[in-house]
Amino acid sequence: MMDWVVASCLIAGVLFSFFSALGILRMPDAYIRMHSSTKAGTIGIGLIMVAAALHFQDISVTSRAVGIIAFLLMTAPVAAQLLGKSLLMNKYKMWRGHD
Repeated sequence: MMDWVVASCLIAGVLFSFFSALGILRMPDAYIRMHSSTKAGTIGIGLIMVAAALHFQDISVTSRAVGIIAFLLMTAPVAAQLLGKSLLMNKYKMWRGHD
């Protein structure tokens, strides 16, 4: 049963990471790319770390996975906010309209 949970977390994490990368490539401006990379990327890596912690079931691996998840949850929103503020201060134009 645990193998199914690990596989589900891993597949979901890979899909979130893939859609994050796809969003970076396909979105029209930096604001939307930033949103795609921080939200989906953080969830994707978090799920992959959960899968690793569940698979190995070792306190060393679990503590490292929890540390990585905590680090990502603390730094990704701050980095996105600073990047957005920098874009706004440099008068980067938002995408308006359709291609």
